[in-house]
Amino acid sequence: MKEVKPYISILVPIQFVLFFLLIFSIQNCFDLHSESKQEIQLQQSIYLIDRYYYWSSEEIFDPETIQESKWIPISDKTLGFKKREKEYLYIKFSDQFIRQLQSPILFAEIALETFKVFQGKENVYISKEFDFIFPHLIPLSPEPKGFIYIQFQSRYKNFIGLDRDVIFKNHTKALIDLFMENLSKTFFSPILLVLSFIFMGFYFLRRKELIFLNFSILLLSASLIEVLNGFVGFSLRQYAFYLVPITFINFTFFPFAFLLFLISVFPPFFKKVFKFIAILHIFVFLTSIVRNYDLGVSFLNSEEDYNWIVVLEAIVAILSSIYVFLKGNRQIREIILGILVIVSAGLHDTLVDLEILHYQIRFIHYGFFLMLGFFGYYVFKHYWELLHSINRMNTELRTKNKELQRLIQIDKDLALAHALQKSLLSSKYNEDDKIRIIGFSQNLESVGGDYFDHTKDSMGNWAFLIADVSGHGISSAMVAAMSKMAFVGAGPYLQFPARVFHLMNRHLVGKTKNLFITASYLFIDTESYTATFSNAGHPSFYLIRNTEKDVIQLTAKGKPLGLFSQQSYAEDTVGIKPKDKILLYTDGIFDLLNEYGESFGEDRLKSLLWEYRYYNIQDLSSILQDSLFRFSNGWKHQMDDLSFLLIEIK
Repeated sequence: MKEVKPYISILVPIQFVLFFLLIFSIQNCFDLHSESKQEIQLQQSIYLIDRYYYWSSEEIFDPETIQESKWIPISDKTLGFKKREKEYLYIKFSDQFIRQLQSPILFAEIALETFKVFQGKENVYISKEFDFIFPHLIPLSPEPKGFIYIQFQSRYKNFIGLDRDVIFKNHTKALIDLFMENLSKTFFSPILLVLSFIFMGFYFLRRKELIFLNFSILLLSASLIEVLNGFVGFSLRQYAFYLVPITFINFTFFPFAFLLFLISVFPPFFKKVFKFIAILHIFVFLTSIVRNYDLGVSFLNSEEDYNWIVVLEAIVAILSSIYVFLKGNRQIREIILGILVIVSAGLHDTLVDLEILHYQIRFIHYGFFLMLGFFGYYVFKHYWELLHSINRMNTELRTKNKELQRLIQIDKDLALAHALQKSLLSSKYNEDDKIRIIGFSQNLESVGGDYFDHTKDSMGNWAFLIADVSGHGISSAMVAAMSKMAFVGAGPYLQFPARVFHLMNRHLVGKTKNLFITASYLFIDTESYTATFSNAGHPSFYLIRNTEKDVIQLTAKGKPLGLFSQQSYAEDTVGIKPKDKILLYTDGIFDLLNEYGESFGEDRLKSLLWEYRYYNIQDLSSILQDSLFRFSNGWKHQMDDLSFLLIEIK
């Protein structure tokens, strides 16, 4: 995989871009209502000069029939009124300013209920949509009729009337202004949608990274809010029956998606808090829908019921963010800043909807834009670090692959060494008409330093050697092979044990690299029934005779092979009888441990041999092997190579 450059050099310009976007958003906030003087005058003619209202219990088909004395002036900056059950609200204002316009329209940014518009006596517009939050462009006659009358009938229980901007404009300019005001939303939405699919792909590539899935869902919801809350939503107003539910459900879903994202990045305690709030959010929303079902499913009525949960979510998110920020968790500082921006903007606008704060400007779009910038930066950084971790993993994988190849080659070499060592050693079973032999070997590793050998001379006599190279593993196995060759070289002197060790030692001194060999050698004369033996620093061997009272221990003094060039070895002779058994072994048997750390030991070995002295050699060998195996719990506590050679005189 291609190496990724250090991400610090890329994150610096991204931080600069975020800073630029912040300045740009703040500037846009100040310029939000920077219209021309003419537009300001036209807006003032509706808000500040000649607005009047009238309540009626019956529908009036010609508002000009309402007596002038019954019209009540509307105070400055009043947007609307509290609804009265089974009453119609009528509002009038002058249309004299349309003289300055070629193709006048009445631009009403939001009207939440069904309404009719009259210019003089003429009914020029009828709106039948409920919960419709998109602008209305109402064509008017270029000749003033005196007054514009609007009749309202609402199922929205908290508000009736016009909301926000109500302005006279030229029709073409109104469309251009609407498009330009929503330009960023219109073109930002496809970018969010593409990013949503990209991060969804990241999630499927790395199933364990839930942050990618949650961020993808958040981006998708944000994309729908941006595209449907602007010029595109207005252009699709003929599909309001489908568009309005999608828009309001997404308004409700966005805080839930926001909570899911917080759950994936905040510390464990806050994860639990946000999970609880997310469940509560869904419960309150569904409950509010059911409560207002008798009015028809009104999303705006439902919104009034669950605005308090949005305020609660905002307060908890702000407090949690401040706490985490003060604790110095630098890894998610971008998330904290994004949370504080969007939550503060959303809290402000929600408090405006609840009429706790006075309406001046809505911050949600700008907070939303900056939040996505901070969140996107965090996820990008997270992904970039992920790429670096993948690079590191690939590098480690290549290193481990090389190591694995090396280990495989070592295993092959060990297997070959094991086969070679096996070919050098004598068979584990042999016999003639006077001797029966059984051998056993259990290496600590695949190859070891223990070995035994037995050979027969031309007279029918037998020579036996058991040896133990210090240490274990490949180096010990190599020295064991060298000692085997040295033993073969001493073949002409098999009947002289001391001479055999002398020749082997002379051959091995200076060649074993600080390793040494202990060994026991036994020569059995089958004609005279005598056994001559010698010892080179090795444990004694045992003679098991049924007529004796105990196992006979046989030894002769001598130092290990390969250490000293001038070294002599003693030898001794003992008579043997038919049915005698002789055991040669290595000290790995004594060093064998059980699960409690106890060693098998010499006494346990002698006791075992004496207990089963009447058994034939095959059964005795099996009992000895099984006892060693069970004692060490399946060789789990083996500390060294171990071997034995069991000989029976027929």
